[in-house]
Amino acid sequence: MMGRFASVTSGRLALGPACVVLLMTSAAFAQDAKVGAVQRQVSGAEARVVKALSAKDSKTLSAIGSELGKIIEAALQRREDGGSVSACDMAAHSLAFVAVSAADGVISKGEARKLLMDDALAASSDFQKDMQACDKLAGKPAAGHTSVGKALRAL
Repeated sequence: MMGRFASVTSGRLALGPACVVLLMTSAAFAQDAKVGAVQRQVSGAEARVVKALSAKDSKTLSAIGSELGKIIEAALQRREDGGSVSACDMAAHSLAFVAVSAADGVISKGEARKLLMDDALAASSDFQKDMQACDKLAGKPAAGHTSVGKALRAL
């Protein structure tokens, strides 16, 4: 009787650490899925920003900034809850800043336009660095992500 009790108890004890490892692995896969989803959203937004910059479409640029704001708000909430902010979240922030600054710059004139476009160009450099780190984090092949900066310079 004692032998049977010992094997059941040791079986339960071994199950505990296995459950913890399974939960940690599941959390890591969920985090990877979130990073991948954000990476795809930001990549899609990047293409739309370039197109809107080429068309000098301030409405679309503002809309893209608002859309990316949802990603930024989620990242801030995670940070407040003790979580971490990924490079993809930072890329969303940089691209949103580019979009909003460029939207205001497109409709402005004179010195205000120059300052806003300079801010957008500086943010595009940050976006390029953040997006390269995001691609690496998401396991995607590294891309240049220079199209936003080129589109801004073309304005």
